[in-house]
Amino acid sequence: MRRVVLLLSCLSLSACSLFQRPFRPERAPPEESARFVFPLGFPPGEHTFIPATLSTAVGLAMDDFLPRGAKPPKDPTPDEVCLAQRSSYDVLAKALSDSVVLVSPKAGACVQEGLALDVGATYAVDVDGWRILAVQR
Repeated sequence: MRRVVLLLSCLSLSACSLFQRPFRPERAPPEESARFVFPLGFPPGEHTFIPATLSTAVGLAMDDFLPRGAKPPKDPTPDEVCLAQRSSYDVLAKALSDSVVLVSPKAGACVQEGLALDVGATYAVDVDGWRILAVQR
């Protein structure tokens, strides 16, 4: 009887890992959100249009390059703290063909004293199957 209880306990604990919630970005508190006023229509001026294939390809590459929630190592240097934040990266993206997009994250915000840190990679993303074809580091 003890074995059955132990087995059921182990199975139920491992099943919990199947019910992980998908990533959702943090939202501002309702009070702060209520203070924001959207303009009527999109503001005039220069805009950046990002086609769906580029947007999705960048998301796939960044999820592989620097997964959400990545933490710097223990006792990090300022550079390591900077490099562990997605907001530190500029991204170059170019459709190579109808089915392949090249994506290259660059650590633009981590430039210190005029020296750029070359920690990037270039991803070839298959936009037909939504998968990473290859990575060049």
